[in-house]
Amino acid sequence: MINLRTKQLNILKILIFSIVGITIVIGVGYLLVPWNKSLDAPLDLPLTSSTSTPIPNPTSTDEIQFTLEPSITPTPTIVPACGAPPTMNVLVSGVASNSYLYGLADAIRIARIDFQLKKVTVLALPRDLWVQIPGLEEQGITAGKLNQAYFYGTEGMGYYDGGGYGSGLLAETLWSDYGYRADHYLAVNLYSFRRIINALGGVDVYLPWDVYRQVNEQPKLFLTAGYHHLYGEDAETLARNRITIGDFGRIDNQTLILRAVAAKLLSPSGLTALPTLIDQLKSNVKTDFTPAELSRLICLAGMLDYKEDINFVTLPVDLLEQQRIYDPATDTNTAALVADDDQIRTLLGEFQAGIWP
Repeated sequence: MINLRTKQLNILKILIFSIVGITIVIGVGYLLVPWNKSLDAPLDLPLTSSTSTPIPNPTSTDEIQFTLEPSITPTPTIVPACGAPPTMNVLVSGVASNSYLYGLADAIRIARIDFQLKKVTVLALPRDLWVQIPGLEEQGITAGKLNQAYFYGTEGMGYYDGGGYGSGLLAETLWSDYGYRADHYLAVNLYSFRRIINALGGVDVYLPWDVYRQVNEQPKLFLTAGYHHLYGEDAETLARNRITIGDFGRIDNQTLILRAVAAKLLSPSGLTALPTLIDQLKSNVKTDFTPAELSRLICLAGMLDYKEDINFVTLPVDLLEQQRIYDPATDTNTAALVADDDQIRTLLGEFQAGIWP
């Protein structure tokens, strides 16, 4: 009979062979792409902002000791895992379109990846957050919802010529308004989202509530509370619908899916599926990661426990107020979330520094 230690060693061997195999696949898949060249146009953020004071990402000894609380300070003596920098800030957009030519970013997350503490924190930003959108004055656009910042930057609109198109203008908006500086971006449209979920063999979610979708302007039961195994189309429906629950409820549903994806990815079977997912990323996802940086993320993934090391958070609801705001670009009164910019700026600064949450 195989004892527990033997089983553990076998699992470890599977993980090691999976990671080695994945590395080989990445190398072969990107033979024509230089190891340190971005897969898509890198972000082109300004060095300074006229509307906010940039919050430094603490990497030096002095910055870490001055900025962070001693109890949670990643000390400079901790060597970052996988040959990576101490931290990485990633802007992730879920695009409500089957292409990248146009589309609103109806799911917006910023991820802080800590290669020292081997932790990942993912913060959801409401798509309806009212923001000042920089650089589009000639088009008569000065403000809008956060998801519109992505839309106005898309290639099809032709308004923005910076790196990353929609992701670029969205990143520039977050930098200008709140001092949040993304290092990289990742945009996933609906087509890619479905393919990625299917490549994982579907995901398992537990719904603490019944979920409804809109049919003929009326709510219709879609999924009952309880456990469900979802493939691409059903996962998309769960992620997009907000009838009876609003945008905050939709964010909660999206988090359930993200947790399920993390659980699947970090399982032995998920690691073996990574070569297929890498192919999906290469073909269907917009990102400025280099193959070298992707390899570091995959390296870190093998060290994470999805329950202990990945934290999903949202902005405090009491910071946000629902209002009707006149949008001159669309000549309509629209429902938006208004917040104190200084409070959001402080919170995102603490997020980048690893102080909050």
